[in-house]
Amino acid sequence: MKPHLPILLSLLLTGVQHAFSQSDTQAVYSHAMKLYDAKNYHAAAQEIDKVFSLSMDPQRLYNIACIYALDHHKERAFDILYHLANKCFYDNDSHLSSDSDLSEIHADARWAPLTEIVKKNKATAPERRRATYATELTNAQQLLKADGGKLWGQQVWDDHILILDYDNTIYSTTAFPGSKTTDGRLFSAAVPAGTFVFVNTVQSYMGQDYAIVLSNYVSDHSITIIHELFHLLQQKNIKLKGDAIKYLDNYDTRQWLRLEYAALRRALTGIKNKAANKDIRSCLEDALLFRKLRQNAYKNFLQNELEIETLEGLANYTGFALSSESNKYQAAISEIDQREAAQTYTRPFPYATGVAYGLIYDYLGIPWKAGLKKVYNFLSIYEAQKKITTGESVVEMARLRNNFTQIHNEEVERRKRNDSLQAYYTNLLQRKPTLKAVMTDNDNYGLTYNMNGTIELPGIGTVYSSISGRDKSGKNFGKFKTLNEKAYLGNAGILILSDFKTVIFPAPVKIEGQHITGDVYEIELNDGWIVEKLANGDFLIKSGKAG
Repeated sequence: MKPHLPILLSLLLTGVQHAFSQSDTQAVYSHAMKLYDAKNYHAAAQEIDKVFSLSMDPQRLYNIACIYALDHHKERAFDILYHLANKCFYDNDSHLSSDSDLSEIHADARWAPLTEIVKKNKATAPERRRATYATELTNAQQLLKADGGKLWGQQVWDDHILILDYDNTIYSTTAFPGSKTTDGRLFSAAVPAGTFVFVNTVQSYMGQDYAIVLSNYVSDHSITIIHELFHLLQQKNIKLKGDAIKYLDNYDTRQWLRLEYAALRRALTGIKNKAANKDIRSCLEDALLFRKLRQNAYKNFLQNELEIETLEGLANYTGFALSSESNKYQAAISEIDQREAAQTYTRPFPYATGVAYGLIYDYLGIPWKAGLKKVYNFLSIYEAQKKITTGESVVEMARLRNNFTQIHNEEVERRKRNDSLQAYYTNLLQRKPTLKAVMTDNDNYGLTYNMNGTIELPGIGTVYSSISGRDKSGKNFGKFKTLNEKAYLGNAGILILSDFKTVIFPAPVKIEGQHITGDVYEIELNDGWIVEKLANGDFLIKSGKAG
């Protein structure tokens, strides 16, 4: 079932769906997968019915098709599989044919045509990918050259951009070191595994910084390409922290942030529906009210919060503002929905707030852009025109307008789930035997993780349910990754302590030379590193020679 579509994790992960009453789709999906593992296919199908949408990530869609096939829902299974074949160009014909989860539908007349489409997809995949990459890069270049640097006073387009495919091939419309071309339109090069971290971000290649965009993010109206090119430009102007803002997962702050999201959503909906400017401004002021309450209560976090919002929020705003997306306001609402549905708010929030405030301020004619050498504060920008008051009656009325009761009730339930997860991970990674490693050169250790799949252990560190690490200097212990099919909250977990150097894994299951296997992870040690079993039953990765 599971290991057949490449999953590329990114700091812009977009697989989360927004479903009924802001429910956590990841939790529902994970529960369905647990029911599948237990061979309770009918219950798994009933669970997945709650959140199913064809807009979901292709890996999930394939797994859902398997669940429906096992529960004798042939129509649903074929609808999904044909969608994957025709719209997502699914091309793993060998897995499709050998997957026992689908054996029951092999005799159906729709099976043979499906397999032929998948085989054709595989044969045409290289040519189709190249054409897509060339087209999308050219489209982005045209959009940015049409802007001509007007948005920020500086040209966003830069030839130093590479599309990174899952097979470690990189592509560009401009020649780069080691590249070759067959048509003059697209240049490519195969690079060794580990050359890049699989994440949308600025990375160094052959002594030069490049904006790296993963291949499965290129066809989004140029949003991600522009987002990453903006980072390349931004870092030439200012250095910003991108640290997670841990207080945003507190019970009270999640409520304030969700109320802020609700008000921003109302403002964007008003713009989309051509409401009066005074009504849009009223919604905006509600959002700023909740922001002011939250930031005043946690002033010690403000500078870091503003820095990450300037870093990621402005990049995402620029991606949306200059993209070819035809309905930017609806897209911004969807961005809020996605970030609100996330398990954690500590890092995803600026992707929603930066887009929303930027587009709303633009629409209302509020002057806010002042170049790329400053840290932006959307609240203080507005308060330069009009102060936001926070009186008790004002707050109460704003709560009523923005669905406080429902948000409060959902957060009470969420806090219970969170307490349960914290207890689970405290037991797994603090009380049970563990394997410890230290990143001796953490400035040169690349981490890729699902930012929607983390949880804080207060005073200890952050647990990552889906993460991979890559040593870029050769001075660290090696590389590691969680196993895709097991990498979800409530199951997998790797803890990075608050020192940002110490990594805690659950105890290993098998150690074979330099390869370590756990229930939910794999580690490949660098030469000269060994595993020592300690007297208390824990394990330690350390430098030394075996034997």
